[in-house]
Amino acid sequence: MDGTTATQDQTRTAPGAPTPPPVSRQKPKPRRTLIIDLRSTALQNRWEEALAISEEMLQRFPPDAETFNAKGRALSALRRYPEAFEAYQESLRLDPPNMIARRNLQRLDILRNRDAANALSDVPVVIAAIPRTNVFIEEVGKTWRGELVNAADTGTLNEVSTGEQLKMVVAGERLYVEDQHGIRLGEFDADTAIRVINLTASGNRYEVYALGVTTQSIAVILREVYRDPQQATTVSFPGKIRATRAYLRERDLLMQRDEADFLDAGDDDDVDDDDDRPRTADPTDEFEGPDTEAASLVPSSARLEEDDENAI
Repeated sequence: MDGTTATQDQTRTAPGAPTPPPVSRQKPKPRRTLIIDLRSTALQNRWEEALAISEEMLQRFPPDAETFNAKGRALSALRRYPEAFEAYQESLRLDPPNMIARRNLQRLDILRNRDAANALSDVPVVIAAIPRTNVFIEEVGKTWRGELVNAADTGTLNEVSTGEQLKMVVAGERLYVEDQHGIRLGEFDADTAIRVINLTASGNRYEVYALGVTTQSIAVILREVYRDPQQATTVSFPGKIRATRAYLRERDLLMQRDEADFLDAGDDDDVDDDDDRPRTADPTDEFEGPDTEAASLVPSSARLEEDDENAI
């Protein structure tokens, strides 16, 4: 061993010498793995991590509508409404028929222009947990689905995310629904409220989740999650059972009818053979034009860029 090699070995093993930083050899995760991580973080309400993963995907791979939807969802959960609006705009630009982006843009268009949305820095952020998927499955007698009455204003309702778990507050014979901040969204109708209040007092437990904003209210699903043994024979929502039975009776009657009952009584031979002739357009006919609603939600600059590309 020559002197140079011995000197290098002593340098590497000399006590007290600073240790060089380790060289990172970790390969970047493939897109499929990032998608799995993105879904996992969203289901666990780790929205900061979900946002970071979506941004990494947009930097490393060609942008697509699904990734922008995921970014918008994370930003919306973090109550960063203006940025979420921009993310959904990009999603709609890439995929104009995208109904997820369109619905969220309509909701965020109200929120981003509200003074309350701009002052949310003073309000503690409450992350809306994504519930287990089976809470949205209707069970006859165990679930109630409908709209709240005496609902709050549209701006307040649009702050509620679809799938968000809500709170029920009893006040006498009235059953109110509030969001995670304690903001009242509306109440159940009188009959449903009294029944749920009485069954809850007897030991039953219920959960309520938001299904989405309607034209004048918000739709929710109310689910029985525990039935007290003393209420084993008591059905939470008997009205739903009656409606289901009526549907089944009607279905059975239709199945018993003869197939000839559903055929057209007219004679096919009397049908004129005029269908092959050209028909003059009726001015009253409906014409489905271009989707101007989707285009209105995409920035004008983006549309100009697309026009320039098409002109080349």
